Order: sequence, then C-alpha cells, then structure tokens
Amino acid sequence: MKVVVEHTEFRRVLESCIRLIDDMRHMKVPSGILIQAEAGMGKSLLLQMIKSHLARTAGMSRADSVLEIRLDSAVDTHKLSAAATLVLGYPALPSRPNLENMNFMVDRGMERIRPLALLLDEMQHICEGNRDITARAVTDWLKVRMDRFSFPIIGAGTLALDRLNTINPQFVSRASASFVLKPFEFGDAWRQLLGGFDQQVTEVSLHIINGALAKPIHTATKGNLRSLKKLLMYACMQAAERGATLVSRDDFIEAFQEANGTTPDRVNPFVQPVGARQSS
Repeated sequence: MKVVVEHTEFRRVLESCIRLIDDMRHMKVPSGILIQAEAGMGKSLLLQMIKSHLARTAGMSRADSVLEIRLDSAVDTHKLSAAATLVLGYPALPSRPNLENMNFMVDRGMERIRPLALLLDEMQHICEGNRDITARAVTDWLKVRMDRFSFPIIGAGTLALDRLNTINPQFVSRASASFVLKPFEFGDAWRQLLGGFDQQVTEVSLHIINGALAKPIHTATKGNLRSLKKLLMYACMQAAERGATLVSRDDFIEAFQEANGTTPDRVNPFVQPVGARQSS
C-alpha cells in the first residue's frame, strides 16, 4: 500500500523551510535551519522534499550540488569530513586520511561546486551521549564551512537536538529558524489526517477510521505518523485476506497485535469492554 497524504503542519514547515532557504541563497547569508521531530514524524521525507525543490529550481546543472549526509552515532569531525569528501564527488579518501588532508579536500571541493545547501539527517547523534567536546568540534567544523562558502545547513533530528543550545550556542545562532514536528493530538487535525487516508486508500474502505475508531487509533499510535501508517497497512491486509471490502474493528484488533505483539500488560485499544455497545 503506497499512499501519499499531506497534512497541514508538515506542509507549513516545508513551505517555511523553502522560503527561508530561497531567501538565504539570494542574500548569500550563511545560515541554517534545524528541524526536530520524534522518529516516524517525517523529518527524513521533509529533507528529501527540500532537496527536490532545490534541485528543481536550480536546474540540472546544479542539482548535484545539494549535498546530503546521514550521520550515525559515532560521528566526529574525522567521520564528518570523510563523509563530506564522498558526497563532494571524490572517488576515494586520500592515501593518508587524516583530518587535515580531508579538510583540504573538502574545502577545495566546496570551492569548486559552491553547494546550494548541506542537508544533515539524523543530526541528533551529534548531541547524544556524554560527548559535548566532540559535539562542539563537529558543529564548529560545520560553522566554518557555512561561513566560508555561504551555504545553508538544514539539519533534521530528534528532540535531542535541543541540547545544541547548550553545547554550541554560536552554531545555533547561525540557524535562522527551528521547527518542531510533534505527534498529533487528538482533535480536528487528527481527524483530517484520518480523512486523508480514507480518501486515498481505494482497494478497501477505511470509512470506519474517522468515526468510532478515531480515538482508539490515536491511543494505539500515540499520534505518530509512522505508527499510524503501519497500523493501517496491517488492518487493510487483514481485510484483504478475508476478502472484505470494508475494514472492520476486528481487523484493527488483529492489526494492533501484528504491529505491536502481545504482552500481558499491553491493552489492545480496539477490544471493547464486555457489555459495551458494538459499533462499526
């Protein structure tokens, strides 16, 4: 099941990021944007859509100058510089891959292509653990290149990114904006999101999700977009396996177990208490 459903907050953050990036590029101001969200709320997709916009507006000749690096838990200045040499198009690291040699290659590469932007995914790894000295060195490395070559850095990560305010406030001051994508609260925005899935899925009917099951679905997923998509996928599969055209509460009971497993202390929110009125 491949379904694209836009929601208001995601679109607002995307449009704001694009507007700010375009402003930065025209004014040639070295700056950046930080995007925070818990896992599963679409921050990696947001970076991809920003990259697509930059590539589309810059034209084919400049599309490859949108640099993208995915960080990991072992990130330090050495690993970041090595990753940068590869995304800049160098076929291999230098024969002596010390930080000084790699920084020289990075700076020459950036001088040559003048990147439109640097996108950093999983940026929270900079801040995790008791590694403030390393984190300060990494963000200083980024700040030097940002200032020297006047390109924006767009970093996305979990809410752990907030620690940057303490670790390296000078780097954070370069960021012109910070956005947070939070899990959905139960309310109008949640129902609009469910309505979007109901409209987009055509193989089976998800009409039930925006009625009696809206609240149990929110409880099951805690408002997380990835968890919602996973639950809906399993529910649709359950309905398809029994040859039904309408997804039912029973399908969601099974889907919740498929998505989360079963443990004695886990309550399935789709199972109604004994004596409760059945609804569909």
